[in-house]
Amino acid sequence: MTPGAGNSVKRLLGWKAIGQFLGCTERTARRWEATRSMPVHRVPGRSRGSVWAAPEELTRWLTSLPVAEQAEFRSEAQADAQQQAPEAAAIPEAAGEPDSNIAPATDAELPAAVAAPGKPATVSRQRLRAFAVGAGLLLAVGGASLWLKHGASLGSADTAGTAATPYDDDVAARDEYRSARFELATRSVASLDAAMIAFRHLTERYPERAAGWTGLADTYLLSREFGSTSDSDAYSAAAHAAHTAIALDPKSPDAWLDIGFVSFWSDGNTEAALQAFQTGLQLNPSLARGWLWYGNALASARRFDDALRALARARTLDPESRAIVADESWTLFLAGRRDEGLATMERFVRIDPQFLSWHVYLQRSYLVLGRDEDFLREASATAELRGKPDAAAHWRVVAEKYRSGGRAGMLDQLTADAVEAWQAGQGSAVTIALYRAQAKDRAGVVRWLRVAAAQRDSSLVGVAAAPEFVDYWDDPVVTELLKLKN
Repeated sequence: MTPGAGNSVKRLLGWKAIGQFLGCTERTARRWEATRSMPVHRVPGRSRGSVWAAPEELTRWLTSLPVAEQAEFRSEAQADAQQQAPEAAAIPEAAGEPDSNIAPATDAELPAAVAAPGKPATVSRQRLRAFAVGAGLLLAVGGASLWLKHGASLGSADTAGTAATPYDDDVAARDEYRSARFELATRSVASLDAAMIAFRHLTERYPERAAGWTGLADTYLLSREFGSTSDSDAYSAAAHAAHTAIALDPKSPDAWLDIGFVSFWSDGNTEAALQAFQTGLQLNPSLARGWLWYGNALASARRFDDALRALARARTLDPESRAIVADESWTLFLAGRRDEGLATMERFVRIDPQFLSWHVYLQRSYLVLGRDEDFLREASATAELRGKPDAAAHWRVVAEKYRSGGRAGMLDQLTADAVEAWQAGQGSAVTIALYRAQAKDRAGVVRWLRVAAAQRDSSLVGVAAAPEFVDYWDDPVVTELLKLKN
């Protein structure tokens, strides 16, 4: 789960957004950063051009300048606006066809409980082009005219370009909330730790506001996947935070989504989970994260067509989200469109090698496909990105076993390690069953799934659609264990 939708509210991402906020060209914004110490931040691990700025910091920088310099800057912005206007009018008509993989689902194709009322009107290509030209002119002139009109007051707490938060009555809390949401969207170990601290602080300062509690729940849920928090600890803490939020605000869509996530992946209550997701999406159908989580749950219930429609809706709402693209490609793999899903994962892992989900999904894909050397490479990358040196060392041992004993030896080693982890209370019986499934050991699969069922292992919910168990989806014993509704 969710980069998330709405990050541009908390940060101005890229030189274009920064320039629009200031009412100047990108080139002028770059010059002001280089020559006038304008506060701009760079995204770690990205190219020098990957930048962001906080509206509040830009405001403080502007208002702290001498009056004469502010007048000089306003003159530059006005000149920029005049220069941009003819450029905006020359916007070319878009060419080419949309990617068929990301076409938004229609309301008729989605479950009735979450379909938005009504349908969008058809707009001609000419009207869309005219609208784009007009919007370009407004963007080009709007920022500078706002600055010229309000002068030094530009960018105050009520400046256009920021959005309402549950903490707007407290500037420090508002900034902390926005920063925490931004950190949450990056999905790195360090950023999740920072988000955890910030949301805890908000719940301590304003315990009666649901937003801090839902942020805390979101952070716990992502920490189990992208951090080092155990499933049991993460689900327990997330459930507590989400139920606290619901008690404070029964109409909080974020809280309903968190409850749906815990109900599905921890409690294994598919019916309650899907109902919670639908409730959250009824309250706010524009939440990309909600469609993402709903789609993932549908996929794990083997409702692949519904899942892909939900994920398409999520991607339409937040087309820049890496998490949504990764989960959609994995769902394609689950649905039997393996070449299509794998091609997407392999293409994007080369472009964005620091994003964990590509490696996690490729690791599983390669194991299923029998590409064992690729599997071992991705397993090592996953361990390193999660900051687990012990796990990285473990995978080196497994690689040695593969070189000496082939695939069978590798799976036996993985099985033994998984049993040891389970005996120490740190692993899952489902993981053991997974390796036995790849070893074509039906007796081992049935044995360890029975153990998992007896222990009410939360990982059982993923077995229904897991490609590692595809040969056992219709096995009557396994079907009974998993209570599948085929």
